[in-house]
Amino acid sequence: MKLTTEHIAVVGGVLTTSRVRVNNHNPRVSIFGLSAAFMILSSLCSRFVRRVMVFRLAARLSRFLLLVFCPFILITACAPQPLTVTHEPATLRLVAADSCGPLAEELAATYEESHPWVEVQVQVFNASVAQEILQAGDADLALLSWMQEATGGQTLWSHSFARDGVAVVVHPATPFTETGLAHLQEIFRGRVQQWGGMVLTVVSREEGSGTRVAFENVVLGDHDVTFTAVVMPSSEAVIEYVAGTPGAVGYVSTLWLSESVADGVRVPPVEGVRPDPDSIASGRYPLTRPLYLVATAEPAGEAREFAQWVLGPEGQAVTASAGNW
Repeated sequence: MKLTTEHIAVVGGVLTTSRVRVNNHNPRVSIFGLSAAFMILSSLCSRFVRRVMVFRLAARLSRFLLLVFCPFILITACAPQPLTVTHEPATLRLVAADSCGPLAEELAATYEESHPWVEVQVQVFNASVAQEILQAGDADLALLSWMQEATGGQTLWSHSFARDGVAVVVHPATPFTETGLAHLQEIFRGRVQQWGGMVLTVVSREEGSGTRVAFENVVLGDHDVTFTAVVMPSSEAVIEYVAGTPGAVGYVSTLWLSESVADGVRVPPVEGVRPDPDSIASGRYPLTRPLYLVATAEPAGEAREFAQWVLGPEGQAVTASAGNW
């Protein structure tokens, strides 16, 4: 507290009165005036001292709080803050073998959901044409069911990312409910043309099809498919033809077998084993093959991100759910 002019005036007034009255020869009044002035001055001084003590205590408390909370403030200020990353729009060009078509579309859609700045374009051809498109530089990555030897001395980067089965499909009226490799060879060579009184129609795929290569390597070996076979340009075309032709027998990738498709055809076990995900993954089903992720060189940029995603947990979860019929 500061002693203001009003305080001094009050004390001065009392002292003046006291001095006047002493001069008037009234000693009692003089002593009273001096006592009153002393009491007022003492009160003012006490209030001043108390306020000074309060100010000092507040200053000490402020320093204490600053020492206590300063480290927390510094830690908070120095803590790493989340960064907002803005991605540039990107386009990824995929080319897929016909058998990998449904899986490629599913992978692309799921990847775009978690990577909205990326547009994944998918083209589907047979394995031979798909590889040619990749090698010509018109695609960043390829999903292939069969790899030919690269032309022009080019070396391709490849990595197996899944296993696929080749399912035998028959018209529901076809009179056999199971088959075997030897039985299939006789049918596809044309040596067995009827079964149970029904004429059998062999349905095969075109040259360059990876599914045809896989099927013939296991079933026909060095033999050729019968010249009377109906040749179809895609797995979808095979399914449609078999579903509409009593006695038709064909083959497709299991990746093309959805519940709706499986209602139109029948998938008999081969050597007593059904082509389900477990039997395909374990190799118990006799008609299996690997699927490859392929590039002209080790992938970089967005192609590398996609390849790592396909080979990682999220991509493998999509792959595992494909072809579950």
